[in-house]
Amino acid sequence: MAPQKSPDNARIEAAKRKAAYRAVEEHFDSSMRFVGIGSGSTIVYGVEAIKDHLKKNPPRPNHMNWFVPTGWNSRKVIEEAGLLPIAFDSLPRETMIEVCFDGADEVDEELNCIKGGGACLFQEKLVACRSKKFVCIADYRKQQKRLLTNWPSIPIEVAPIAHASVLRELKLLGSPDAKLREHSVAKSGPIQTDQSFYIIDAPFKTLLSPLDAKNGSDGSGKEGQWDVEALAARIKMISGVLEVGLFHGMNGYEAQAAGLQGGQKPVAVYFGMEDGEVSVSRAEEIKK
Repeated sequence: MAPQKSPDNARIEAAKRKAAYRAVEEHFDSSMRFVGIGSGSTIVYGVEAIKDHLKKNPPRPNHMNWFVPTGWNSRKVIEEAGLLPIAFDSLPRETMIEVCFDGADEVDEELNCIKGGGACLFQEKLVACRSKKFVCIADYRKQQKRLLTNWPSIPIEVAPIAHASVLRELKLLGSPDAKLREHSVAKSGPIQTDQSFYIIDAPFKTLLSPLDAKNGSDGSGKEGQWDVEALAARIKMISGVLEVGLFHGMNGYEAQAAGLQGGQKPVAVYFGMEDGEVSVSRAEEIKK
C-alpha cells in the first residue's frame, strides 16, 4: 500500500493543483505552438491541466503543440502526459515561446523569484527569457514580502573547476556559510545539473527590493544587506558562475515593449492558498 499523505501535505498539493489549473485556464490555449514547461513540483499539475485543456479543446487539424522542457525531469513529465517535447536548442531561430509555466522557491511582493531548488535554474532562465510571458505557479508558503524570508539560500550554478574559488568570493560578499549541494549519500558526491555543473547554495540576509531602494535603502551590500538586482549582478560577475537563481528585472511584456526578447520575472504568479482559494499577483497591478 502506498503511504498516505499527511493532512498538511495533502492541503499543499491541493493548493498547487488549483493554482495550476487557474493559471493554465487564463494563459494557455490550443492554438499555441510552443509552450515552456518548468521543473518545479507544481508543474506536474500544470501539465495535467494542459492535457485536460487539450482534451476538451483539441487543436485545429494539422496543428502541433510543442512543449519546451527546462530539464530532464520536466521532459519526462511532458512525455508521460502524452505531449510532444522539443529541446530548447531545436526551436526555430526566430520563434518565441508563447508562454512558459514554471514554479518558484520563493516570490516577493514585486514578483522577483528565487528558483533553482531543483537544480534546473540555467535552463529555466533560458526558457523564461525566450518566452513572451512567464507565468508562475506556487503555493501559499512561497509568497513573501521579501526574498530569503523563508527560503534559506540562493542557488548558483557553477563550473566544477571553479567551485572553491566561487565559495571564497561568496564569503567576501557576505555569505560565509555557502555550501556545495551534495547528494544525501555523501559518497555520491556533488549534485550535477543537466550541464554537468555544480550547485552552490548561498545564504544571505533577507534581500531588499527595488522599492526599498526608492525609499532610501542602499542595498549594495555595504551594510550587510543586498537588494535583489545588485546581488544578482555581483554574483554573475564571479568567474566560473554560469547562472544565479534570482529571477528579476523585466518581465516578458516589459522586455518586448523595450524591443527585447523576453524577461526573467513572471507576468503573474498564481498562489494556491491554504483555504482552497487562488490568489493572483499580476505585474501590472504592482505599484511602481
